[in-house]
Amino acid sequence: MQKSLGAVMLLWLLAMGTATAAESRSNTAANAAQTDLISAVAKEEQIDREIAGDMGADAHFDYRDPLHRDTPRGALQGFFHAADAEDFNRAARYLDLRYLPRGMNIQQAPEYAMMLLAIIDRNLWVDLARISDSPEGAVNDGQTAERDSFASLTVAGREVDLLLQRVPGSKSSWVWKVSSATVAQLPELYRTLGYSPLVEWYIRHVPAGRLLMLDLWEWALILSLLGGAFIVVLPLTWLLRAWLLRSRWPLRNELARLSSGALRFLLAVLLYKLALGNTTLPAPTRDIADNGLLLALTSVWMLWSLTGLVQSHWRERLMARGNKQAAALLRPLSNLVRTTVLALATLMWLQHMGFNAGAILAGMGIGGIAVALASKQSIENFIGAVTLYASAPVKVGQRCKMGELEGRVEEIGLRLTRIRTLDRSVLHIPNAKLAEMEIENLSEREKIRFNPAIRLDYATGGEQIQAIVTDIKALLARHPMVEKQPLEVTLGGFGQFGLELKVLAYLATTSVATYHQLAHELHLGIMTIIEHHGSSLVPAAMVMGADEKGSGREWPNPKVVQAE
Repeated sequence: MQKSLGAVMLLWLLAMGTATAAESRSNTAANAAQTDLISAVAKEEQIDREIAGDMGADAHFDYRDPLHRDTPRGALQGFFHAADAEDFNRAARYLDLRYLPRGMNIQQAPEYAMMLLAIIDRNLWVDLARISDSPEGAVNDGQTAERDSFASLTVAGREVDLLLQRVPGSKSSWVWKVSSATVAQLPELYRTLGYSPLVEWYIRHVPAGRLLMLDLWEWALILSLLGGAFIVVLPLTWLLRAWLLRSRWPLRNELARLSSGALRFLLAVLLYKLALGNTTLPAPTRDIADNGLLLALTSVWMLWSLTGLVQSHWRERLMARGNKQAAALLRPLSNLVRTTVLALATLMWLQHMGFNAGAILAGMGIGGIAVALASKQSIENFIGAVTLYASAPVKVGQRCKMGELEGRVEEIGLRLTRIRTLDRSVLHIPNAKLAEMEIENLSEREKIRFNPAIRLDYATGGEQIQAIVTDIKALLARHPMVEKQPLEVTLGGFGQFGLELKVLAYLATTSVATYHQLAHELHLGIMTIIEHHGSSLVPAAMVMGADEKGSGREWPNPKVVQAE
């Protein structure tokens, strides 16, 4: 009780000295200021204990003042602790409220504390580690021994220092507070550097609280700006989409999807960034809300969609010209472009966030060796794809034969080649393996060879053979789809099971379906000629069949002889 009365008497004397020095003030204002100071000091002693407990974890100096105002750092630290807790009555106790100019009074001290916090949050980043933690303050800082500068601002072309000042405290001690000269400038600085009426409205109407490092009013304002941007952009992109769908452009459907997807989000994000840059949010909040992630994602999405649009445009043009190979090459090229865009966008965003992109690339170069060893097979397939495109042994849409595999090539990708077999199943072959295989390109034949396997019974005589050969050659020569040269029908030799006739002829078609129809007609004609001359066909091999239980004899294989 005695300590409180002593502090009251000391501050009362100081207030009297202030009134004497400022004779221009009215006696009524001086008496009101004295009364307010006495009331504030009376409350100070009641909450000193709880305040001291809140800041003990951050202390570096053996503070004696319960509010840790023994040093400049302790005073600023205490002010920020109180402001973060939204206790601006306590934060006001870190302000030197003496010598307030006309128009300012001590009752508005919490408001002045809010102004100071807004100015710092919007325009400054105070590094407490650089603030002196000595009771004497900083030395050789260009200020008097009783003052320390903790920040500097440029307003209307002039530089304004935010100062801390060492002033008398209770118990005949000295404490550091935000100087009265700085407090006197707060209303003017706030009008220029403080919050706009919009931000103040959110501060007043959104409940207090914090979520993920931001105040609730900050979240509300950010989400409102983002939602407002979409509300503005949505009808514009909808009208653009409707106009595109009614146009006669070849790629109107693709452009409509682009306008209602990537373009809509990109325009909304750009409008959101523009609105965010014109708000008076605190600098740390703007850094969090505008970290470039949304712009990077929407930009990559836009470039991704544009790449697909360009791919579709050129694919249609190349297909119209009949250049299927170049059209098929567009897909792996577009995938390569998209991968490159994604990698560059990621590096640019990391650089924007403060990471060293050069160091990341250097690390990727070192780690690339391990990645290359781990992805050896994928690299081989990529090189195989380059080889297939360069040498072009087979192209998309062509029919080919690789060993026992036969089908039509549908796509040559960066890793696999997709082939549609004759059974209509899909076969995927790694490019590295396909590049080493023997590939027979059936689609590049200008004509198809007709080479039936004809074996006559050994009972056939020489005159019969000569007549059969002559008639078969005449049959082929009369057919309009059989090439005139070369055209040969000869006795090829004496096989194990019959006399072999060799036929060398070509059908003037590249269609497999047409070939099979022509071969069907020629096979029937050959069979008729052989039967007419009293001979018969024998199979390429004999099989054993049973005519009754327990006995067996050789029977001809009844399979139909087919053309190769």
